[in-house]
Amino acid sequence: MPSPLAKRSVETLLSVLLVVLTVLGAAGPSAAAPGSPAGPGPDWERIAACESNGRWHINTGNGYHGGLQIDPATWRAYGGRRYAPRADLATRDEQIAIGERIVRDRGLSAWPNCARTTDSGDSTSRAVAQTPPDDPAPQAAPRTRSLTSPGHTTARTYVVQPGDCLSVIAERAHTPGGTKALYDLNKDALDQGPDHIYPGQRLRLRA
Repeated sequence: MPSPLAKRSVETLLSVLLVVLTVLGAAGPSAAAPGSPAGPGPDWERIAACESNGRWHINTGNGYHGGLQIDPATWRAYGGRRYAPRADLATRDEQIAIGERIVRDRGLSAWPNCARTTDSGDSTSRAVAQTPPDDPAPQAAPRTRSLTSPGHTTARTYVVQPGDCLSVIAERAHTPGGTKALYDLNKDALDQGPDHIYPGQRLRLRA
């Protein structure tokens, strides 16, 4: 027959377990709330519907390709060649990945009309993605970013790391003029085009 002390210890342990389970049960629903998304991103399906009638592999020969109608120079500048030679040869998700890089660098200005098309709006005015201008206007200067520069970034140069592409480097280094300006600064070193960069290369970040 168990002693009174042992019986009291078991009762105490059961009481503690009951309290813990009650607390965990109450905290469960509220714990999921902070993980909810901060806000919606670009509606790529809507933009593609406006640009190409939602045909992600379209190539009409007009110089713009894929669901988001990205021209070859822009596709290369933002690292698209790692997926496919042209946007229409890449998957939907790969095209969206490049679209996200363009948005981080330039906002939705690459699709000035289609990005603003509402569900019931008129999309007769077609927009296409364009490369940054040769002489960037003052408003084209990069916005303040939350990304921190990697350890190999100095005031004026950067050593390319595995997995880098020009658009990511320009974003992290806050290069004035963005990806196009960074490529123009390093045309001599990047003689095979903006999508051919290699780990160990040292790039100029500013004129």
